[in-house]
Amino acid sequence: MEVHHHPDLHHKKKHLKEYLLEGLMIFLAVTLGFFAETIREKISENHREKGYIAGLINNIQTDTTNLRRIIGENDLELAGIDSVMRISKNNFTSISVQDSIFYYALNYTFELHVFQFNDVTLVQLRNAGGYSLIRTNSVADSIAMYESRNNDLKLQEGFYTDYYLQTTTTLKQIFDVTRFDQFDSTYNRTNKIPSDVIVLISRDTEKLNLLYNNYWIFGHILNSYNTRLRKHLEYLNNFMIYLRQSYDIVD
Repeated sequence: MEVHHHPDLHHKKKHLKEYLLEGLMIFLAVTLGFFAETIREKISENHREKGYIAGLINNIQTDTTNLRRIIGENDLELAGIDSVMRISKNNFTSISVQDSIFYYALNYTFELHVFQFNDVTLVQLRNAGGYSLIRTNSVADSIAMYESRNNDLKLQEGFYTDYYLQTTTTLKQIFDVTRFDQFDSTYNRTNKIPSDVIVLISRDTEKLNLLYNNYWIFGHILNSYNTRLRKHLEYLNNFMIYLRQSYDIVD
């Protein structure tokens, strides 16, 4: 008769070293997992941060293009104001000069040329938690300074806009702006400022003096605004260089 031997189901008692080794292995596995996740998050954050900076650089490039155009337009406007200012205000009612005033006023000083900065990336940063995503303190401070400078320009723009409105309001009380098309058509045909298109509708001395004064103040405010725009353009070019160097972004 065959006899079957049952296996011994009793486990050998583990030694303390085995428990310590198992504990050490578990600790190492958890620690390595933590470090791996930390590294993964760090790589992801670095990628996001660099992406925001690249977006900011693109925004600034758009700003510099717009700034160059606006500065040029404002230079033309300043030239028009300077031409008006060369006419003595004592002659503003003279038929021989009223067409010249009308020409310079409507061709060079009847449009606003203001700088609207591109804040797409700044809005994204604010929605994503603010400048905390920018971990380099000097870069975060520089971005805050950049935003502050843009806001300062908005304040100067307010003065420019205010005197533009005051000047054009007074202009419309003195000149018949509805005759601009006829005036402009005659100028384009003859290449001369028309002297036979009567555009003066008021000879009120107070209004004429107010128009002259408005143009004088408007010209100084616009010149100051354009000077700030030039300085801001230089600042933005240097700021882009700094950001590219800080994040190794190739132009």
